[in-house]
Amino acid sequence: MSSPPTRLAALALGGAALLLGALVLDPATSTAADAVSSPAVARAARLDLAYRVALADPAAHLYRITLDVRNVTDRMLALQMPVWSPGRYARMEFAKNVSAFRATTPDGRAVRWDKEHGARWRVYPGGARALRIEYSVFANDLSGTFSVLDSLHANWNGASLFMYVDGHKADPVRLTIDAPAEWLVMNGESDRLRQREFRFPTYDHLIDTPTEVAPGFLVDSFATDGITYRVMTHYNGAAPTASRERFVRDLERIVRAQNRVISPPPIPRYTFLFHIGFPGGDGMEHLTSTQIINAAPWIDTATVLSGISTGSHEYFHTWNVKRIRPVALGPFDYTREQYQPSLWVAEGWTNYYGNITLHRAGIVPKEHYYRNLARIISVNSESPGRREVSARMASFQAPYFDGAAHAMRHNGVNTWVSYYLMGEGRAALLDLEIRAATNGRRSLDHALRDLKRRTWDAPTASYYLRGRGYTERDVELAASAAAGRDLTAWFARYVGGTEELPWSETLAKVGLRVVVDAQRRYSLEEIPGATVEQVALRAGWLAGTTRD
Repeated sequence: MSSPPTRLAALALGGAALLLGALVLDPATSTAADAVSSPAVARAARLDLAYRVALADPAAHLYRITLDVRNVTDRMLALQMPVWSPGRYARMEFAKNVSAFRATTPDGRAVRWDKEHGARWRVYPGGARALRIEYSVFANDLSGTFSVLDSLHANWNGASLFMYVDGHKADPVRLTIDAPAEWLVMNGESDRLRQREFRFPTYDHLIDTPTEVAPGFLVDSFATDGITYRVMTHYNGAAPTASRERFVRDLERIVRAQNRVISPPPIPRYTFLFHIGFPGGDGMEHLTSTQIINAAPWIDTATVLSGISTGSHEYFHTWNVKRIRPVALGPFDYTREQYQPSLWVAEGWTNYYGNITLHRAGIVPKEHYYRNLARIISVNSESPGRREVSARMASFQAPYFDGAAHAMRHNGVNTWVSYYLMGEGRAALLDLEIRAATNGRRSLDHALRDLKRRTWDAPTASYYLRGRGYTERDVELAASAAAGRDLTAWFARYVGGTEELPWSETLAKVGLRVVVDAQRRYSLEEIPGATVEQVALRAGWLAGTTRD
């Protein structure tokens, strides 16, 4: 059961501030629902870890980070700055923006330290039971990976700011934010807009919680499926009122449609963090929130408002990646980039659901979705790299191309295809194949539900989240169970191999065909005279329904 979007509070970003209503957020926190502890972790000696973020010098884009460590017993503590960030798989080398490192006792006595390599500091307590680590971080990039600090706001993604004590990522941590008293704070764990103190079950949860701190932003909310959804929008300029109301309404439609695919996520609330009209463009999934940046302003006449398509993609990640996750993605090894073969599922299936949800939620007509799918078919049929790299190997090579810097020229245009687009095409084909094989009784939704049962519902394997990560074999088994037949050969040909995808054969099962004109432009059209069964399968696919 849902309620209409409710405007909670807003502050004007230019001129006088206008308070539209008091904001008292749901006091329940959401990390506890996902945090778990294994017996091995419970027996380990824990440190008392408290981080403090100070907006030290906005004009110079410098944060000052303090980490107080208590209950120290070791002769040496290793402090590691992540070299990459979950959701962006290339090495980012965040340590290059760290400066002014200091290590002292709480009373200010300096202790010895050195560096093992560029991202790893070694501190020697000399018998001290408590240490204070301080350092500055330069941050001037608003994105889903990096951080920014300027006179307008502070926005951070944790891996780019926070070191961790090696061997103690599983320990609980506290966070204090030093910011001007009148500034507001919003993240997935905020209970109120001026909250300054936070607790997280582990370091992984700390850096999985992007945060916005600013003099003002817009906050709206809606409730559905027993979950409160907060929509924070930092809009560059004056946000059009009609677009704002439509924006929140469209997000609610997306959430309601996607919650039917598996189930509503097991959290009491979820937070969208949007930056609309700011330079750049990005989106990143998190456990109880998402961070999205879109440079285009809202235009009332637009078919899809700026930020909505990315919001649809990122919200689907709440299950697919953040809970139903590849085995390499959580707990995370932040010391090296991650090579693994399942991003064609993690990102590609998410791309598929993110795009088709726009139609299923009533935001765009089917012709809009047909054009998107035709574009995916074109990429999967025309890109030179499709004959060189399989969907699995494209995933494996993500650290080479997903936001990676290139010091030399490369031949990626001929040897690689985005796993987002390869995975989206295969997800569409699998959905149609499963529907056709089961006479419309099952779909790719059922494969995801089965994948959840095999992994998220399995015995917990680590401190980070419930269950375990999935393997490629898990994906094959879940898809085969949904189809009611063994799809191992299909996966070998089209996922592990580089055979041309069976678009014509599969689309015909729902009365569709691909049309390619003389300029190699692709489009989809409905086959005249399609059978009643083909039309029924197509209607169920477009609506996201089955006959079961």
